[in-house]
Amino acid sequence: MPLRLKALLIGLAVLAAAVALSACGSGGDSTAAYVAKPPKISDWPLFGRDRDNTRFATQDEINTGNVDSLGEAWSTDLGPDQFLMESFPLVVGEDVFVTTSTDEIMSIDGTTGHINWTYTPEVDFSQSTGVGGYGVSVNRGVAAENGKLFLLTFDDKLQAVSQKTGEKLWTSTVADASTGAYESMAPTAYDGKVYVGDSGSEDGVRGFVAAYDQKTGKKLWQFYTVPKAGTKWVPKGGGGGTIYMPPTIDPKSGILYVGTGNPAPVIVGAKRPGKNLYTDSLLALDANSGELLWYHQEQAHDLWDYDAESPVLLFNAEIEGHRRRGVAEAGKNGLLFLLDAKTGKNLFPSVPFVKRDHKPPTRKGTLECPGAVGGSQYSPLAYSPETQAVYVSGVNICMILKVDVETTSNGEKEFGGDRIIPENEPKTGTFTAVETTTGEVLWKKSMPTPMDGGATATAGGLVFTGDQKGILYAFNAENGDDLWQGSMKLAFGTAPVVYEIDGTEYVLVTVGGAALTASEELGEIGARVVALKLGGKKLPPGPELKG
Repeated sequence: MPLRLKALLIGLAVLAAAVALSACGSGGDSTAAYVAKPPKISDWPLFGRDRDNTRFATQDEINTGNVDSLGEAWSTDLGPDQFLMESFPLVVGEDVFVTTSTDEIMSIDGTTGHINWTYTPEVDFSQSTGVGGYGVSVNRGVAAENGKLFLLTFDDKLQAVSQKTGEKLWTSTVADASTGAYESMAPTAYDGKVYVGDSGSEDGVRGFVAAYDQKTGKKLWQFYTVPKAGTKWVPKGGGGGTIYMPPTIDPKSGILYVGTGNPAPVIVGAKRPGKNLYTDSLLALDANSGELLWYHQEQAHDLWDYDAESPVLLFNAEIEGHRRRGVAEAGKNGLLFLLDAKTGKNLFPSVPFVKRDHKPPTRKGTLECPGAVGGSQYSPLAYSPETQAVYVSGVNICMILKVDVETTSNGEKEFGGDRIIPENEPKTGTFTAVETTTGEVLWKKSMPTPMDGGATATAGGLVFTGDQKGILYAFNAENGDDLWQGSMKLAFGTAPVVYEIDGTEYVLVTVGGAALTASEELGEIGARVVALKLGGKKLPPGPELKG
């Protein structure tokens, strides 16, 4: 079937499902029904809580009126060998599942913080250069389905583990670590399959998305995001387009959405002509077959390391009288993209959320804003159906990007690139709310540090996010008022999750910092899981925000 026709048919199915859903209501505001709150769920069973990846918690016990009494319920230290924490927890029933930077899985009691069991896989950390080419390993979490946990290890193994006991059930190799490929992402589990990608664009690793059978670990399909090295636009030793965060799957349409990384070589584009598809792009694939339905490239012929790294979020909105199914993604280029979910076309012009001033890098060196760690990193967005806004974490760090040229012994020119943060360059952040119905900024906060971890919204009218000084913030989701702060002392590299056990609502955070900002020494060393509740132990506040 032709690609365009397939995409059209799937799009019509999405529209029909939306119309049928709204028709199920019994009168009242049809717009409100279209963007109604999701069913109340007590735990947090998926990466983004729900299939739309909204990170919207339906609990409202903790709300704008009482959040000032939020305090620590329990805290669990993950050990002296842990110094980074980018794991996004799951909560299934009363059990919290969190991973460490060295790929352990811990099952933790959600009411006490007691560690039930720990699974420690055998992992070879020696072959890959790791996150950003800096030799750092991180793990961003597990997926859960059908009584199993699914883990990707740094050395490119996909493993299934018993959710109840931590026993390993099977393992499969998904990539060749000797190529520089590594794993940092949480996989996605859906309908008997596990969806994975690979990381390592900076080292010329070739990106892919693949599906595996949950029962056996057998590979079902694989889609490569760029051509083989030495073919088409990809030079020898080049590649890119790798995957850093879990795909988002819409059960109604059967579409898998995922963002891809930069082309390689990075910064220098002389040997890779053209747009370099499908790097720095959002891809829509058939979740059953891996067939490409559409793509939206955020940065053609990237010279700045502007990945589409943040996970894709789905939303419903009524725009100019028409019901639309949309996708949102915040790029490292400092732009928020709001697209039509069935076509990939812009719903609105892209929205800048950090300082933007960039030109092609030069041999002398050019100050670029955002820099290669700027914009939005892997940080997940949050969406509230109450405000119909998405919440964006921004990194305001500019960099000098410099093209290096060397002449080899046979007279050929070899190109490379350097990234330098000037000593006097401010290292700050932003936190921005953008309306999905208009594409306009609802409110924006200037933050004292880069914002790496992402956001979580709640039915209590709140949106939570944490900074690199270890301050957790609770903002009024509607107007951005700073309602509460709590110092965790360790930097945030993830966003909170919210769950409820026996009628008590908890806000749970994993703290310990992020790989790409750890060098800034913005927080103490360590890694910890902390649960908060109303009436818990009072935490010291952070600094007063100016914006």
